[in-house]
Amino acid sequence: MKRVCVVCEGQTEETFVRDVLAPAFIGLSVHLSPETIETSPGHKGGALRYDRVKRHLRNTLRQRNAPTVTTLFDLYRLDQGFPGHANSKAQTDLGMRLDVLRAALHADIVAEAGCRPERFIPHIQPYEFEALLFSDVQTLSQVEAGWQSALAELSAVRAAAHSPEYINDRPETKPAAHLERALKNPSYHKRRHGPIAAMKIGLSKIESECVFFSGWLMKLRALSTQPL
Repeated sequence: MKRVCVVCEGQTEETFVRDVLAPAFIGLSVHLSPETIETSPGHKGGALRYDRVKRHLRNTLRQRNAPTVTTLFDLYRLDQGFPGHANSKAQTDLGMRLDVLRAALHADIVAEAGCRPERFIPHIQPYEFEALLFSDVQTLSQVEAGWQSALAELSAVRAAAHSPEYINDRPETKPAAHLERALKNPSYHKRRHGPIAAMKIGLSKIESECVFFSGWLMKLRALSTQPL
């Protein structure tokens, strides 16, 4: 069984990996193990300063059992201390921006940890986890009975973007902001509703709509063919 440590942005992503991604990889003999980074004493996830990220990734990659390490971080409000951040902002194409960030992060962490390059697979999700839920707004609107009235509004948001991953990163128009405005009775709660909605939508549908997310999973699936 290939062990892969998935270092997550926060507890929502941690639950998503545990409940949605990990079961889908067991048949490939790839064990996805999510974890979050301590951001203050007794608290984990969110507000990921790069110095903390770098230390955590380095220590994980130096473990004796030598797991492969990957990340699930949001592009939205990514700490400016991340390597390549300034250069990435100069890119007008989202794919190129992500390429710059991933390459710089990979180089910095591999050099810091002194590990084989293939053991670290950086992923930065545009623009945040909630973008994945726009892969199927019909299913999303059925998660709670009181949400069905939001279908038209959510459909308009999705239709206005090239794909769910292009729903942008301004505070008032980021994916989570749309959900928080539209979904009431009960109100959208990221940690409770996010992973449940993703499970109902399903990985196949999410991957068909979200190419950057799908590309990440392809890299993780490829680990099943590598020697232990």
